[in-house]
Amino acid sequence: MVEIKFRNEADGQEFQMTHPKAARVLSDIQTWAQRNAFEHVSFWRDPEDQHKLWVQLGDDRLNYWIHDSTFTEGKHETVEMQMDYARGAQRRSAAGYDKFDK
Repeated sequence: MVEIKFRNEADGQEFQMTHPKAARVLSDIQTWAQRNAFEHVSFWRDPEDQHKLWVQLGDDRLNYWIHDSTFTEGKHETVEMQMDYARGAQRRSAAGYDKFDK
Protein backbone atom coordinates (compact mmCIF):
# COMPACT_ATOMS: atom_id res chain seq x y z
CA MET A 1 0.00 0.00 0.00
CA VAL A 2 1.35 3.39 -1.00
CA GLU A 3 1.62 6.03 1.70
CA ILE A 4 0.95 9.60 0.53
CA LYS A 5 1.71 12.42 2.96
CA PHE A 6 1.53 16.20 2.95
CA ARG A 7 3.90 18.13 5.23
CA ASN A 8 4.77 21.71 6.01
CA GLU A 9 8.41 22.32 5.19
CA ALA A 10 8.68 24.98 7.89
CA ASP A 11 7.95 22.66 10.83
CA GLY A 12 7.62 19.15 9.37
CA GLN A 13 4.03 18.85 10.58
CA GLU A 14 1.74 16.66 8.54
CA PHE A 15 -1.49 18.08 7.13
CA GLN A 16 -4.37 16.54 5.24
CA MET A 17 -5.31 17.35 1.66
CA THR A 18 -9.06 17.38 2.29
CA HIS A 19 -10.28 19.32 -0.72
CA PRO A 20 -13.17 17.37 -2.33
CA LYS A 21 -11.58 17.49 -5.79
CA ALA A 22 -8.30 16.03 -4.48
CA ALA A 23 -9.63 12.48 -4.06
CA ARG A 24 -9.32 11.53 -7.74
CA VAL A 25 -5.84 13.08 -7.97
CA LEU A 26 -4.70 11.17 -4.88
CA SER A 27 -6.10 7.95 -6.32
CA ASP A 28 -4.17 8.53 -9.55
CA ILE A 29 -0.97 9.24 -7.59
CA GLN A 30 -1.45 6.05 -5.62
CA THR A 31 -1.87 4.05 -8.84
CA TRP A 32 1.18 5.74 -10.37
CA ALA A 33 3.30 5.07 -7.26
CA GLN A 34 2.31 1.40 -7.21
CA ARG A 35 3.18 1.01 -10.90
CA ASN A 36 6.56 2.67 -10.32
CA ALA A 37 7.40 0.81 -7.07
CA PHE A 38 7.31 3.78 -4.68
CA GLU A 39 5.96 2.94 -1.23
CA HIS A 40 6.12 6.53 0.01
CA VAL A 41 5.25 9.78 -1.75
CA SER A 42 5.36 13.06 0.16
CA PHE A 43 4.52 16.62 -0.78
CA TRP A 44 6.23 19.39 1.20
CA ARG A 45 4.52 22.81 1.34
CA ASP A 46 7.01 25.59 0.60
CA PRO A 47 7.24 28.06 3.50
CA GLU A 48 7.61 31.04 1.13
CA ASP A 49 4.98 30.05 -1.43
CA GLN A 50 2.09 28.06 0.04
CA HIS A 51 1.01 26.93 -3.42
CA LYS A 52 4.22 24.98 -4.12
CA LEU A 53 4.28 21.36 -3.01
CA TRP A 54 7.80 19.92 -3.35
CA VAL A 55 7.80 16.23 -4.29
CA GLN A 56 9.54 13.45 -2.39
CA LEU A 57 9.64 9.97 -3.90
CA GLY A 58 10.73 7.37 -1.37
CA ASP A 59 13.66 8.88 0.53
CA ASP A 60 14.53 11.35 -2.23
CA ARG A 61 13.40 14.95 -1.84
CA LEU A 62 13.45 16.43 -5.29
CA ASN A 63 14.06 19.74 -6.97
CA TYR A 64 10.57 19.50 -8.45
CA TRP A 65 7.27 20.90 -7.21
CA ILE A 66 3.60 20.58 -8.10
CA HIS A 67 1.18 23.48 -7.75
CA ASP A 68 -1.49 22.89 -5.10
CA SER A 69 -4.17 23.66 -7.69
CA THR A 70 -3.45 20.20 -9.10
CA PHE A 71 -5.24 18.94 -5.99
CA THR A 72 -7.69 21.75 -5.25
CA GLU A 73 -8.93 21.90 -8.84
CA GLY A 74 -8.86 18.13 -9.31
CA LYS A 75 -6.44 18.15 -12.25
CA HIS A 76 -6.20 14.36 -12.39
CA GLU A 77 -5.62 14.37 -16.14
CA THR A 78 -2.17 16.00 -15.70
CA VAL A 79 -0.94 14.44 -12.47
CA GLU A 80 0.52 11.29 -14.06
CA MET A 81 2.64 13.43 -16.37
CA GLN A 82 3.76 15.57 -13.42
CA MET A 83 4.73 12.48 -11.42
CA ASP A 84 6.69 11.19 -14.43
CA TYR A 85 8.58 14.51 -14.49
CA ALA A 86 9.27 14.11 -10.77
CA ARG A 87 10.63 10.61 -11.38
CA GLY A 88 12.86 12.11 -14.09
CA ALA A 89 14.15 14.66 -11.57
CA GLN A 90 14.90 11.81 -9.18
CA ARG A 91 16.90 10.00 -11.85
CA ARG A 92 18.81 13.18 -12.74
CA SER A 93 19.64 13.65 -9.07
CA ALA A 94 20.83 10.04 -8.70
CA ALA A 95 23.06 10.49 -11.76
CA GLY A 96 24.61 13.65 -10.29
CA TYR A 97 22.95 16.13 -12.65
CA ASP A 98 20.87 17.79 -9.91
CA LYS A 99 23.61 20.39 -9.38
CA PHE A 100 22.73 21.74 -12.84
CA ASP A 101 19.00 21.96 -12.07
CA LYS A 102 18.99 25.35 -10.37
